[in-house]
Amino acid sequence: MKTMQLANGFATQTEDIDLSKPLDDDSFETIRDLWMENRVVVFPEQQLDDDQLIAFTERFGPLFVHAQASLLTTYKRKEVMELSNLDGVARPVEYELDWHTDQTYTPQPVFATILYGIVAPKEGGQTLFSDLAGAYASMPDDMRKKVDGVSAVYSAEPRPKARETPLTEEEKARILDCAHPLIRTHPYLDRKALYLSPLHIKTIGNLSEDESFEFLKELTAHATRPEHVYRHTWSVGDVVMWDNTSVMHSRTQMPSGEKRYLKRTGFYLPDELAVPF
Repeated sequence: MKTMQLANGFATQTEDIDLSKPLDDDSFETIRDLWMENRVVVFPEQQLDDDQLIAFTERFGPLFVHAQASLLTTYKRKEVMELSNLDGVARPVEYELDWHTDQTYTPQPVFATILYGIVAPKEGGQTLFSDLAGAYASMPDDMRKKVDGVSAVYSAEPRPKARETPLTEEEKARILDCAHPLIRTHPYLDRKALYLSPLHIKTIGNLSEDESFEFLKELTAHATRPEHVYRHTWSVGDVVMWDNTSVMHSRTQMPSGEKRYLKRTGFYLPDELAVPF
């Protein structure tokens, strides 16, 4: 399998994999190892229908379904989310989205997220990835002392902005704030990473919300230094898969008139490893 490194110590691209076909066991294990080691893997030039995308995804683990059910009402399959601003869509997605890690506000967050590019903009709409394992490894001692052994409270209500699609009252009652370690250990590699989600962290340790917000800005500035960031410019057929235990991401805005259409799947860890530690 040919690969090409995309960023400083993380993010890689494969050159000769067809995800529309079933993978033999050796190829699957190679991809799984490559992904976990590099946190982000790009598979270019894919042609997948929903069944093929789901078949690839569920080979890794139980299929992810978004906790905010109100986002799923217009889709054919709840396991395949559509992120689109094509003409006529009920909920166009074209706005900038700040740094976050998927589903940190749930007791058992999604292990991996997969995006498949069907329509790619000529400008904007990029996905940026921050290497949170690299950020932890390069953290100054004084900052590390403030995060080691500390938990954070994660909330489905973004900070400081409101959701583009607000939570319903039922979702507010169901998706409660939860605490996770701010330094997360990878369940298979024993690798430590900063478990950072600026959109969702409400408080850190014993700090007040205001103090937490200020410290969060420091952590985010460190984690998003150029040496920790991979910027993905979408092409039609790209499949991008990332490890939510060790990566956070953001989305850049698209200029007026640009179109983008992605499909999203994901998978969970087994129950015995699903709670962050």
